[in-house]
Amino acid sequence: MFTALLVHDDPSTRIRVRNALADAGCLDIQTVDSAQEAWVRATDSDPRPSVIVVDLDRGALSEVETLAASFRDIPVIVLCSDLAFELAFAAGAADCVMKPLRSRELGGRLREALRRRREVAGSEKRARRMSESILELQREKQDLERLVCVDVLTGIANRRHSLALLEAEWRRSARERSPMACVMIDLDCYRAYNEQHGHLGGDACLQRVAEAMVACLRRPSDFLGRYGGEEFLAVLPNTDAAGAQVVAERLRAKVEELGIPHAASLCSRVVTITGGFAALRVLGDLPVDNLIAAADTALLRAKANGRNRIEGDAPVVRPNLGSPHSWKRFAPVYADPWFADRIPAFLAEVRADLRLVGELADPSGLARLRSMAHGLRTSAKELGFAEIVRLADELERAAEAADDAAIRALADEILQYVLHVQVIYRRRTAGPVAMSVATAG
Repeated sequence: MFTALLVHDDPSTRIRVRNALADAGCLDIQTVDSAQEAWVRATDSDPRPSVIVVDLDRGALSEVETLAASFRDIPVIVLCSDLAFELAFAAGAADCVMKPLRSRELGGRLREALRRRREVAGSEKRARRMSESILELQREKQDLERLVCVDVLTGIANRRHSLALLEAEWRRSARERSPMACVMIDLDCYRAYNEQHGHLGGDACLQRVAEAMVACLRRPSDFLGRYGGEEFLAVLPNTDAAGAQVVAERLRAKVEELGIPHAASLCSRVVTITGGFAALRVLGDLPVDNLIAAADTALLRAKANGRNRIEGDAPVVRPNLGSPHSWKRFAPVYADPWFADRIPAFLAEVRADLRLVGELADPSGLARLRSMAHGLRTSAKELGFAEIVRLADELERAAEAADDAAIRALADEILQYVLHVQVIYRRRTAGPVAMSVATAG
């Protein structure tokens, strides 16, 4: 059963066409006098017609072309003379019936056109389902990849992901011949703390310590991972020994500042950490294990010298930890550790693109600027940078309005943001363990 829209109803063939449509199972036949009326009727009616029948003796090929292009899901059947047969197909007709009409032929061609339409619709539906299934599988795969990257207790990168990121940064540093540093960190007398406060108290302590340390890493390229039970690894790309010493001491001071009581500690009355740092300039085929081994050796030396201290090979200078608020221009962005290798590259790409804004502000470059702003918004949304999404929206609107002053101001605002925003690679944790933090402190 179907409905039909008849364009240019010819009185001489009206009864024959309507009988053929009825014999083919047509429940409702609507008649219009032009392709424009047919377009309005087919667009506004609900349900839309199943088939459009055009009498070419009273219409034009351009009308067939318009209807076929406008309604790809509705077959257009053309009634014409043998002279216009091939032209009607070229205009986009799904099928043609030559005059004089034969009712059975018209009915058969209508049923065939509708059958093909059902097949196409079914094929498209299956394709959509398959596409949706593929997208769902990709999302599930991505979720699993993100899940296996994160330490469940602390929300930071686990050992496997930390070492994978470290290896990738090591290779990048080798290409750029830049220094790279890491800090090996160990909680002092953690076993004694765990025995005194139980596993829940010990877990809560680890959560607080990890949360405090990860917030000390201020550059988007730096990240903290859980290396073992009470051991952590801070990776600091493009950092020399002096810089690593400053960061390591900042981590130590921040944990001590938490003031978590630790009566069983041999080195302090509160929970503390001991750290060993190392920095190497990556040259040739030097393996990354050399960096870890150097930091581990420094950690062992710090433990031997009394714990709650930092050791490593760096100039003997008093580290300048800086004002705790001088660098906090923007609210920090919490990102899943899975993005730790993508976000620095994204921010670097944004900085590179913004250098072109001065050229693109010219009228000839506004379309490209709008495209750049659109791409920036899409990437920023995926990575969780809500502020960049907002600024990119404003930049796109400024480009549409050809507002040169606004474009330059927004470009500078985005640049300042990507240069100074702090990215904290830690998935938020919750649950009974997190609730027991207060009791641990």
